Amino acid sequence: MSYVLNLLAGIWAIGYIVTILGCIPYGIWVIISLLKKKWKRVGILLSIPVAAYLCLWGASAICGASIRSDHLPDIYNANAELGPPIYEYRSPRSGRGEGYSFSSYELPISIRHRFESADERLFAKFPKHPLYLLDWHSERWREAPVDERFQKYLELALSDMDLNASPSLSVHFESIREALSRRGAYYAFFSSSDPNYASHAGDVYFFVIDLEGRRLYAINHQT
Repeated sequence: MSYVLNLLAGIWAIGYIVTILGCIPYGIWVIISLLKKKWKRVGILLSIPVAAYLCLWGASAICGASIRSDHLPDIYNANAELGPPIYEYRSPRSGRGEGYSFSSYELPISIRHRFESADERLFAKFPKHPLYLLDWHSERWREAPVDERFQKYLELALSDMDLNASPSLSVHFESIREALSRRGAYYAFFSSSDPNYASHAGDVYFFVIDLEGRRLYAINHQT
């Protein structure tokens, strides 16, 4: 799957370069066609870039959904399909990937059963690194409350930077904080910094299982 990610990233990069270098001459071509009242050509010229970007966005969405599905057993040590999110927020991403995403799901039965019978194997080996995060630190599943060492990662995951764009995030943040204040909830994360050495949190993929609330949360914040 990593080669697919690399291919998509390469195509997006080429698309940005072509857009930057070609937008002026392409725009001039469109304007000349408008002045000459060649409406059919204008329609084709305008539809080509729109169609190209829609196709690329669609391919990225399909690829992203496939990647998330493929990695579920490596994260939760259970085969499951998450289904549509109960709530989802995704901020725009910069060219380097900075941005924020938050998803809340109904907890699948198979994952709920796995955490109801949590054992040393779950705590010692999961979540496993996806290929695109091999150089990140992995903190295995732990039962709440959250260890003091990891509070900075939780705070980064529950950042208030996007509350203006999506005020309803605060309701979900409150639910997560309440769940992680008691037993019966579990958390794990990947981070670009090692909690044992770094003074700052870096970037984070944070996962929460709330057995009592029957919710699964997946959060990514890259700064």
